[in-house]
Amino acid sequence: MRRTRSRTLSLTPSLMAGVVTTVVLVALYLSTAAPDLTFWDAAEFVTAAQSLGIPHPPGTPLWTLLANVSARLFSEAGPVRSVTILSVIASGLAGGIGASVMARWIGAGAAVAAAVSAGAMMSVWSNATETEVYAVALLLSVCMLAIGERAGRAETSDDARRRARALLVFLAGLAVPLHLSALVALPAAIAFAWRGPRPTVREVALWGMLALLALSAVAVLPLRAMHDPALNAGNPETMRALIAVLRREQFAVSGLWPRTAPLWLQLGNVFQYADWQVAFGLHPHPTPSFVRTPLSILWTVLGVLGLRDLWHRDARVGRAMLLLLASGTLGVAIWLNMRAGPSYGVGVLPPGASHEARERDYFFVLGFWAWGVLAVAGIAAFARTLSARLSNARVRSLVAAAALVLAALPVAANARAMHRGQQPLATLPRTYARLLLDAVPQRGVLFTAGDNDSFPLWYLQQVESYRNDVTVVTVPLLPAPWFRAQLAERDRLLLPAAAEAWPGLDAVLRSIVIQSARANRPYRVSALLAARDRNRIDPSSGWALEGIVYAPSASVPRGTVALDLMVLMDARERVPPSVFEPLLPGIDGAGEQIQGLLRCTRLTSAADSLLVSMCQGA
Repeated sequence: MRRTRSRTLSLTPSLMAGVVTTVVLVALYLSTAAPDLTFWDAAEFVTAAQSLGIPHPPGTPLWTLLANVSARLFSEAGPVRSVTILSVIASGLAGGIGASVMARWIGAGAAVAAAVSAGAMMSVWSNATETEVYAVALLLSVCMLAIGERAGRAETSDDARRRARALLVFLAGLAVPLHLSALVALPAAIAFAWRGPRPTVREVALWGMLALLALSAVAVLPLRAMHDPALNAGNPETMRALIAVLRREQFAVSGLWPRTAPLWLQLGNVFQYADWQVAFGLHPHPTPSFVRTPLSILWTVLGVLGLRDLWHRDARVGRAMLLLLASGTLGVAIWLNMRAGPSYGVGVLPPGASHEARERDYFFVLGFWAWGVLAVAGIAAFARTLSARLSNARVRSLVAAAALVLAALPVAANARAMHRGQQPLATLPRTYARLLLDAVPQRGVLFTAGDNDSFPLWYLQQVESYRNDVTVVTVPLLPAPWFRAQLAERDRLLLPAAAEAWPGLDAVLRSIVIQSARANRPYRVSALLAARDRNRIDPSSGWALEGIVYAPSASVPRGTVALDLMVLMDARERVPPSVFEPLLPGIDGAGEQIQGLLRCTRLTSAADSLLVSMCQGA
């Protein structure tokens, strides 16, 4: 008789390290994940996932497909959380794969500690608990690193090395339809894989075909655009429009030169973000502190020790990790050429200097993850050296326990600040969005200022079918031809000529007001929109504050503001008192800004300083 071999899964230390890490991180992230909408891009991404729409450039079609699958698999969790679970699982798997690789370098126990600690770095944890693309991009990055590390091992056969190289090329190609930030890992992945025979012409040709196969996921964009989904940013139906979306032309992306800010300031911004990573919860403010910053310095020293230890063990690993750290921090800063963050350069930059709209620490997440890994590798190396000099087994156990406690510092020190389920922030975006839509009359038009007074409204309208009678006109999007075309074709708020050619912002705003009047559609202006832009909408009108929106008023002198006390009283009663509970301090001022706008409903006098300072009264 012929014997059949039964294949069993071998529970190697590397595999066990990966499984344990994944379970721990998924549990950690799930327990602290946002229960509902969050500010900035998350609401738009949830909308895209639920409707297979096209979010803002570069469109992220592969992420949208994955998020749609997540929304279907975990639908019982609700339309928002079912998509957020994708970030939770992706971040957990990234840690697990990282631990599986690191177990060969520093041992399974230390690898678990390193991956969990790296996963608790502030920016990594933050991305893992809301709907964003960066968690899945981190997973793709770590997969590339793991494949590259596998390809470069001395014991790997040439055939296995060729297969690993081909898979690495395929994964790199997936970064385009997923998110280009994953390519930050490519230099380190190549450094890991740099061993073995030179690739043949046939092998390079195969790489080209695999890269094209990965890039083919971009075709989702024009295929969906042909169906004109409600969320159709960029409308990439033509090749020219598709290229514009992939290149993010809508945002006027800066090149490498000229620098948008001095290079020393841009690099200093990276160090500011680095100071937030290890123990942000101990001092949840942008500025350095005697409580938090020394721990950041300690983690830097430990990271150097970890890098040194890995280099001595395997120079290939050391070189690749150094390259990963440099690419993910300084390299990103140089390549992106960003302006100073909102909290950076105050007192240094001249008044009126250009700043980013929000903190951009999430762009550096891979570099901070690598830093967390190296720091715990340094802790393990120090504990191992110290234990080797001790003869007492009990003392060696104490040293190991102390090392584990130190490695857990980011988890303990960041936990409170990273818990997104805390009120009032957990429900503030949804509450504000509903109140904003409810402030608009039936069939009304609402002019908004940007992400935080637009994206949550899009979600409510397109996913939950709430107040679909309101047309949201996001003023910063009006220069984009695709957005004007939608206003002309779907809502009849622009003439075709104004949609096809750009006559200037003032002319477009006036055209929308005229078309709204012809259709008997009243309009309101979000109090988040700057007063100068509000006055562009109708320079001949005065404005009556109705809470969190302004209404045009013929009884108010041109360009000035008054209070509609009757409407304000009604708006005040609609706002639940719970939204004014104290917010935990943090780096994102969106919550404080929205709370301030909601306080506009409490105004009783035009002499109140809040009218100007928060409610865009002037």
